[in-house]
Amino acid sequence: MSSRCRVALLGFGTVGSAVARRLIAPDAGASSNVQLTYIFDRRAVEKRAALRADGITWTSSVDDVLQSDADVVVEAIGGVEPAADWIRAALLAGKSVVTANKQVVARHGASLLKLAARQGRQLRFEAAVGGAMPIVRAIGEGLAGDRITRLVAILNGTTNAVLSQMEATGCSLDAAVRDARARGYAEADPSADLDGHDARAKLAILCALAFGLRVDPSQIDTRSSASIAAADFARARQHGATIRQIAFAEYDHATSALIAWVAPVEVDGTSIFARTKGPQNAALITGAHSGETGIFGAGAGGDATAVAVLGDIAAIARDRAAIVPPPILTGKFRLQTSDFRLESPVLLEVV
Repeated sequence: MSSRCRVALLGFGTVGSAVARRLIAPDAGASSNVQLTYIFDRRAVEKRAALRADGITWTSSVDDVLQSDADVVVEAIGGVEPAADWIRAALLAGKSVVTANKQVVARHGASLLKLAARQGRQLRFEAAVGGAMPIVRAIGEGLAGDRITRLVAILNGTTNAVLSQMEATGCSLDAAVRDARARGYAEADPSADLDGHDARAKLAILCALAFGLRVDPSQIDTRSSASIAAADFARARQHGATIRQIAFAEYDHATSALIAWVAPVEVDGTSIFARTKGPQNAALITGAHSGETGIFGAGAGGDATAVAVLGDIAAIARDRAAIVPPPILTGKFRLQTSDFRLESPVLLEVV
């Protein structure tokens, strides 16, 4: 096995280009033994001028990557298909995979992780959930010795940037979206973020990691933040609160009952969530023995996502022979109806 870990990149958009720039940077740090060798993009001929570096093969054929000598394939094209098929093909070709694709992991993660283990390769997806906030490692490794009972989190940096801008300036949601887009935190169409579909896919992934549950994202009760107005923030301020898009999951291990939802809610003005501004993410993880663990980090933008991707690449490069056992998930749980009213002092009421 070569001492250098060769990396191929699928997609050269916001995330892919950020990953590529970091991989060829002279201060690549933990990635110094990693070499970017292939970049696939359907517009490879047009885009190659944006990255000037030697030793990189650009291609508009994914087969070139699958047949290459790359050790790791980074999937950064987004969407469920063909991304899921390409991840599967890369694993079958004997390559480990790093992905930032929360929709693929939420819907196909269990089967892809089983395939990776059978192939003696790794599938890592830290960037799929919290951007630079390392919540996947926190739950999957750091808190693996506990029985997690509750997750409360801000999991969408775009929506958080929009809502915190409205809070700070009193502007309309449309104006806040324009500001987030100008800063590179929002896509041209941010509806998946504002409507909670992005966060619920991430929450489904966390339910698998934390509770061992196979939860389809469509099962998670989700309410949109797109109707939030400046007047809602004014009302929240009257009782010392503000508004954030919160992803919530609580599992009763004794009764196999799960509560899971994503919605804009009022949060106490002194809470970690109120202090989470701009494209930041935050999470409070409650364990039966460890109590409450907090984690915080950048959740939107190509650079923040690239940090998580490079962390996964570095983990694979350190031990390319490691086999990560796939999770054992069950679909036998009772999903309780969400009323969005919690007794926790952190979350006050639905907006």
